[in-house]
Order: sequence, then C-alpha cells, then structure tokens
Amino acid sequence: MIRIEAAARSHPGYVRENNEDNFFMCGVYMRADERNAGGLYKGIYEEKRQLYAVCDGMGGLDKGEMASLMTVSAMGRLLPLGCRRLPNGIRTYINEISEALQSPYGGAPSAGCTLSAVYLDGARAITVNLGDSRVYFKNGTLPLAQVTEDHSQAVWYQKQGVLTPQEAETHPSRNTLRRYVGAPDQEGRTPDISKAIRVKQGDAFLLCSDGLSNMITVSEMDTEISKESGCSDICRTLVSLALKRGADDNVTALMIRIC
Repeated sequence: MIRIEAAARSHPGYVRENNEDNFFMCGVYMRADERNAGGLYKGIYEEKRQLYAVCDGMGGLDKGEMASLMTVSAMGRLLPLGCRRLPNGIRTYINEISEALQSPYGGAPSAGCTLSAVYLDGARAITVNLGDSRVYFKNGTLPLAQVTEDHSQAVWYQKQGVLTPQEAETHPSRNTLRRYVGAPDQEGRTPDISKAIRVKQGDAFLLCSDGLSNMITVSEMDTEISKESGCSDICRTLVSLALKRGADDNVTALMIRIC
C-alpha cells in the first residue's frame, strides 16, 4: 500500500483580479466560488491509484477560470485507469475538454489552460505536461529536478539554437504557449507523457504554475523541500515567498511526498 502526504496552496497574487489557477488532488479542487479566496488544502491518501495536477487558465475575463475548472472537475474519471491505460486516457480526456472549449455553444474558443500532473499506480509514477506549469521531482537526497519541459515559444527558440537557456527564461515569448489544453489543433493539445518510474519512501513531487516558478529559483524550492517539513508548511512557505516578491500572477503550489 502506498501512503501519500499531499497539500496545495493557491493565491490570486497581487496584480490579477481573479484566480485562473486550479488543481486536482485525488478528487479535491477549487470550486467556482472558492478560486479567488484560494487557501490551503491538505490530505493523506492511501489509495493504490492517485492523481495530482495543476492547471493555469488563460484567455482573459472568466475564460481562463472556466478552462482550468473544466479540466480539473472531471479528472476523477482518470483515477481507475492504471499506468498502462493512462496515456490513451489522458489524451482522450484532453481532446474532449479542448473540443468543449472550442464549441460555439457554451464554450470559450479563446480559452485554454496548462496541465501538469503526476499519476501514481502503487509505487509507479507517470508525469504529464501540457503548457508551462511544471513538475519537479525530489529523488531521495538528490537535488530537486524539473522533469517537465515548458511548451513556450521561448523554449522552442532555445531548442532551435536561437536563444540560450538563460535568455529563454526572460524572453518576452516565454509566456506564449505552443501547446495547451484548448488548442484548436491536435498537435497543439498533445501532452508529454513520461514513462513510469519507481518511487520510494521519502521521494517527493512539486507541481506549480508559472506564478511560482517565475518568482522562485529551483535552488530555493529545493532548500525548503530538503528541510523535510510537512507538505502544508512547504506550500505555505513557497507561495508566501512568491507573494513577498510581488506575485504578478496567480500562484499555485502542490506538494506530494511518499510516506
């Protein structure tokens, strides 16, 4: 049996009027009337199959909120799939949400959201990524490592040799996404799905929106996670640090640790 300590904290930040971020934590997510209040959520989960995700909405007004809420609200249907069936299941799910957003009848064609997720099936873990929210992995005492790749225009330029990694971090196109949930074409909504890896007691994952990763370095994240505080304390500290630095975007952190 696997036992997971998990926590998530979300905050609108100090510039945007509404919170377009959302998360999924084994069935827990922020309802429409909870998003702007944000807050801290936590739990201990012992189910064999578990799913955690962070989504960052985009599209302006309430469209980003709609996209992220639509993406997390039905995510529970993916829980029973297992590692073997998850890749096809998540692709189908993303297509369905994207088509719903593109629909002229009750949809929001200019809306979309990122999706970064960790799926656990016993001691095996799969990461999923679409957009520029991130998943970091803490393997025992090894340094914290980003295990997803941003699907931004700046990273694409970097891969073409036009920008260095340092230039890509601050380039104006770092916020322009080439792939995301809600993209009008199939290529634009195709996620990166990792192979399953084995996880063990003490390993941890941090999922976050770019409102956190743009304000805090990986080294600073690693320092907090390495203190072996509870997941609630880590999320509280990381989001507070982003807020202290101005938080010009919505900020969400979700931390899970194998107990």
